[in-house]
Amino acid sequence: MQLVDQIDRRAGLTRTEFAHEYLSPPRPVILTDAMSRWRALGRWTPEFFKNEYGDLQVVVDGEAMALRDLIDRIDASTRDDPAPYLRNQPLAAWPPELSADVSPMPECTQPNWLDSRLFPSRHPLSSVEVYIGGRGARFPVLHYDGLHTHAFLMQLHGDKQYIVFSPEQTAFMYPRDGLEMNKSRIDDVLAPDRVAFPLFDRAEGLRFELHPGETLFVPAGWWHTARILSSSVTVSVNVLNRANSAAFRHDYCASIARRSALLSSVVRAGLRFGQATRLFERA
Repeated sequence: MQLVDQIDRRAGLTRTEFAHEYLSPPRPVILTDAMSRWRALGRWTPEFFKNEYGDLQVVVDGEAMALRDLIDRIDASTRDDPAPYLRNQPLAAWPPELSADVSPMPECTQPNWLDSRLFPSRHPLSSVEVYIGGRGARFPVLHYDGLHTHAFLMQLHGDKQYIVFSPEQTAFMYPRDGLEMNKSRIDDVLAPDRVAFPLFDRAEGLRFELHPGETLFVPAGWWHTARILSSSVTVSVNVLNRANSAAFRHDYCASIARRSALLSSVVRAGLRFGQATRLFERA
């Protein structure tokens, strides 16, 4: 595996400039001022959650605990003995006042078709998620986000290191089968089993750090994983727009077709109509 230690860091981009420079063609970027108005920035720390919401019950890798107990373990986390990593926690399941702290969403995430009232889905596909972890913890799997959605990761506290690979590197990523084809079979990208995954040695990617106040854009189909360098709080949101609509439509309709071919055809037609008429951008 060959990694280049670099990524664009930009400030002051308009929505049009962001789309022109990083959606077509898609490539990762860190935006240093996208969430400068958020109340959560400088406020959401592990200590804040312990003091204000310590009684909240969370489940991490099958283990239930109070949030304050998790924070105690995070405070003691080390590279050799990392604490459990709370990840993909829907913010909507927590007290509603927290949502106001991360509003509005950065301009670069708009328009997000998943937020449209007219989007053809029974269940919301867009949600704000929270990640809280300690030094040494890492995301458990190299992956790209499901249904080929874009990922925006907003770092509120602490530092993380990310490794990302473009879709052109998929042949070296050893994807799993079936519904988990967006996840790699490689357990640890920094210490891979070279006998089981010999082609991974040919992979070329990017490595960089994400710091408080920065927003990372990971385009649809880009493989990525992260490890925590210091106690960390991150917020994420998934996005669908014109740039990833074709890949999303393929994945989404394929998932529906497993239940009903007819419904899949209807949804496919609705997605094409919504894109052609810009319907999802207006409602």
